[in-house]
Amino acid sequence: MNSFDYFIRHIPKEVLSKHTAVFIPEQREWNLKLNEKEYYFILCFTNPPSAVIRDQEHQFRKGDLICLAPGDDLQISSNSAAAPAHYLTVCVLPEFMTNIYRNLGYSGTLRFDTHQPKYSRLLLEALNAFIHEVVFYEDSCSLMLSSLENRIAIQLIRDARCIIQSRRSPSDSAEAIVRHAIEYIETYFPSHITVQDISDAIYVSPSYLQKIFTKLVGKSPHKYIMECRHRQAKYMLAATKLPMEEVARQCGFVSGAHFSTAFKQMEGMSPLSFRKSQRSCQS
Repeated sequence: MNSFDYFIRHIPKEVLSKHTAVFIPEQREWNLKLNEKEYYFILCFTNPPSAVIRDQEHQFRKGDLICLAPGDDLQISSNSAAAPAHYLTVCVLPEFMTNIYRNLGYSGTLRFDTHQPKYSRLLLEALNAFIHEVVFYEDSCSLMLSSLENRIAIQLIRDARCIIQSRRSPSDSAEAIVRHAIEYIETYFPSHITVQDISDAIYVSPSYLQKIFTKLVGKSPHKYIMECRHRQAKYMLAATKLPMEEVARQCGFVSGAHFSTAFKQMEGMSPLSFRKSQRSCQS
């Protein structure tokens, strides 16, 4: 796929289809200086060094989704170019992305503002399904690949534009605000979200959100986030063979050690012991 030649030269581990490419750096080094013709999106799995986009410096964080349109220039600040980072890049051909954007009912050109959106659980699931399909079935089922490409493009647009945020009304009741907060948490808990992130997304103050959330749900937003991560971790430990570090990352835990400690507190056993117990039950 000639359109992705730049990435193929610089990031050797790639998963390609007709309109979409996923690149997984092996060395975890952030050393790209790009001005490409495609849309590309970077999922930050660790805190990356500062970056300059369109002559404006940004300090992205773990859990952020960096969104770039054709012609946007990305380069790493000179004082941090050698800093290690763990990330995944999704590259989408512009005509395909534009068609998806139009089919979603949007008009104009798909561009991205300076807010720093988060990648969602739904995007991770779509990418995992895409990678599995390409690795194990290659292009033997074009219908499945086409479906997954559409799913990824739609979810990228939704995450980039923070669709949940656009549904929030200034006249919402406390109950409605909490529903929006729960929707945001359930969607973005794999990212490194905070109460401040939730508050920013639904336009309320953190103190007010803490108050009404705890009152109506019976637990703090942070505890609800941790319960979502724990629930997803239990599912992944039982249903997949992913390494513990990968389960921890995809569920939003700070590290493998943090995951192990939090899991023991919630479940009374280590993640490895839980996985073994689930395998015993299934055999």
